[in-house]
Amino acid sequence: MRTLPSLALLAGYVVCHTIQRREDISSPDVCLRWAHQAAVVGSELYIYGGRSKQSSQQVDNTWNNDFLKLDLSKDFDIASAPITGLPKPDGPPAVALGYLWNDYSSLYLYGGQYSDTPPAQPDEFKLWKYTIQSSSWSTPSTKASSGTDPRIERAAEGAGVSIPNKSKGYYFGGHLDGYTTQGWSQSIPRLYLTSMIEYDMDTATWTNHTEDGASFPERADGVLVFIPWGKEGVLLALGGGDNITFSQLNVIDVFDIAGNKWTKQATSGPTPQIRVNACAAVFSAADNSSHNVYMYGGQNLQPAGDQTQYDDLWILTIPSFKWIKVDTDGQSNPPARAGHTCHAYRGQMLVVGGFVGKELSCDTGIYVFDATTLQWQTTFHGGPSTFGDSTNPQKVQDPPDDDNNDPTSPYGVPALVVSNIGGGSTGGATVTAPERTPAPDSPLTGVNPDYTYNPDASATPVLVTSTITTAGSVITTVYTSTSTPTGTTRPPASKASSSAPVGVIVGSTIGGIAFLAGILLFLLYLWYKRRVGELRKSYEEKQVTQGLVNHDGRPLSMASTAGGRRYSAVPDAGSKEDLMEGVEPTFWGMLLQPRRSLRVVNH
Repeated sequence: MRTLPSLALLAGYVVCHTIQRREDISSPDVCLRWAHQAAVVGSELYIYGGRSKQSSQQVDNTWNNDFLKLDLSKDFDIASAPITGLPKPDGPPAVALGYLWNDYSSLYLYGGQYSDTPPAQPDEFKLWKYTIQSSSWSTPSTKASSGTDPRIERAAEGAGVSIPNKSKGYYFGGHLDGYTTQGWSQSIPRLYLTSMIEYDMDTATWTNHTEDGASFPERADGVLVFIPWGKEGVLLALGGGDNITFSQLNVIDVFDIAGNKWTKQATSGPTPQIRVNACAAVFSAADNSSHNVYMYGGQNLQPAGDQTQYDDLWILTIPSFKWIKVDTDGQSNPPARAGHTCHAYRGQMLVVGGFVGKELSCDTGIYVFDATTLQWQTTFHGGPSTFGDSTNPQKVQDPPDDDNNDPTSPYGVPALVVSNIGGGSTGGATVTAPERTPAPDSPLTGVNPDYTYNPDASATPVLVTSTITTAGSVITTVYTSTSTPTGTTRPPASKASSSAPVGVIVGSTIGGIAFLAGILLFLLYLWYKRRVGELRKSYEEKQVTQGLVNHDGRPLSMASTAGGRRYSAVPDAGSKEDLMEGVEPTFWGMLLQPRRSLRVVNH
């Protein structure tokens, strides 16, 4: 029989244990949250760590390892988003500005920066895996692919992306310093990176793509997006910089996954300002004729200590690589922000967190943008996950059933985009290649069948697409020859048709002449491309950098100040003009006036 003191001790233990359990649950209620890691799996949005404030006066102890979840299967008002707290993990560290990779069943925490206020010593790097079904964290045993250094470091402020249907994650750029790397002295300067690492979640294998055609300076705080275009897809690196250079957005660094190589692609249209700490989400047309990158917010880094956050929204439409500015004047726009995340779900862009400057003390932290109507919304429209790529396209061929499948596509190409690339809300874009001439080694030339839109999957098309840029316009010419699908037999000609009429003979003759003329023009176009490539190479050898603005100053990261990243930098206003000073010789100009046309240099 228990004595009274024993019972009191037991009751005290139960009370203390209950309190401890409650303290281990992450709190979703914060004044401000930014620089976190987040991912959508199924119909759930998971948020890990980052920095947060419980009150507007809080200046330190903002790093955390809170673990949260938001149900996306149901509607909710953005002012009262039903974020729930999950148990705080024991092993994964409190980091900011890392990345949360995901496949369809697990999360993988890579990278991130430890607290500098107060200072925290980084642990030895480990990749942390969260298995959703068992709600458990673990550290998988990993290996390196052939040619990759088996020692993987923890980077921060890089740009990450997941490709769930391929079970791969990528992390581009970032930095190493005394708050990311164990044993790194604070007296050693920060090291910015050009590296891109790949992690295969199925085989637990690391691959380093650092030397695969990289021709850009070190970069941090940019954005990396996956475009399901081509044999394996491509990755686009947008924005970012280091302490002296910042990436312009009129030239995009493109990583061809199938070719395992970086290349560059110039953009058309008005160009967004240079920026860091923006977010982006991708929405594809139902027929994959266009893939539209929605980039929102970010910040500039000057003047030092008083940088400005952005609230603008841009669309980079692929494959034309054209920037389109979205006019949101008069809408209920969220406050300008940086260090937030964006997520595509059922035709909506969900914006989570972000640093909002000194003007606002707190922020609700959840916003919704309708990617079709181009309007900010006060309500999120939930529903089942479509388990697609980064755009989550709805399978429109599936009828409604007991599982509440929506028979309509939640994303339609906006009229603003259609007016620039042709087609309609479901696709059918008529601009099917970059408007600016691709680099000579680029796979995005329009003639590569892996990067050519094929609207008729029942036939075997042979497409030759050329884009000719003139001083006043862009002319896209498509020569299409469609062969008979394999296994299809043409019906035999009847006897009544054995004697061809004169009109048919004349028509055939004219068609043959036109065909030969087309071949001649095509051969001349190949000669033109070769000459332009030679001129381009000569011009590029004279450039110190491509698509970058040089700056001077000292770095301070977003992770190291309550007000965001700071760079003492002044932009060079003439750098854009210097970069784009070359004028491309036109195809017809080189044919009719070759000597004059060969004097100009193509960018």
